[in-house]
Amino acid sequence: MSAQDVVTIAVAVLVPVVTATAGVVSMLIQDRRVRRSRDGRRRLVFEDATRQVAFAAEWWRAKQLTAATPEALQEPTAVANAWLDEASARVAAAEQPSLGEDPHVSVSRLLLLYRFRRRSAKAVRIGFHAVLGLMAFIVLSIVFDSATRENTASWVSMLVLSGVVALFLRFWAVSADSATGGRRGGS
Repeated sequence: MSAQDVVTIAVAVLVPVVTATAGVVSMLIQDRRVRRSRDGRRRLVFEDATRQVAFAAEWWRAKQLTAATPEALQEPTAVANAWLDEASARVAAAEQPSLGEDPHVSVSRLLLLYRFRRRSAKAVRIGFHAVLGLMAFIVLSIVFDSATRENTASWVSMLVLSGVVALFLRFWAVSADSATGGRRGGS
């Protein structure tokens, strides 16, 4: 086997590995982005509730200073309690922070083998799997054609191009499925 054959086979093996690695890294980045977004929303809810509690406390104190009788404080007390309950309910409804949650990278997530909700995402996933099949065919063609050295450069070019297309289709399928809102287990 010549050095050119070794390089050809190495490229044929490395392109799918690099594609899979890029998919894993993209899943980790997406998981981190979702986690940070969720934490940011929770922080905003806490800040808003804190401002609402501070306003309710100051408003109630002002009502105490201006009230002539204790009976005049009954309605402001009820209003302040309602505001406090509303702030408490918003904080309770906010998503709990994920403690110790590590992103789970699995083969099913990488290869989009989980259940999709949207038809458009399912259609893109079919294209993704077709391109993966094409990549497998190209790798086999490179390995078997390396002895004859025919069209090796074009096979490698097609392999790289199909790897880029596979990554694009994977990202597209995930974003098309997550466009429905709400978080899902696979990304």
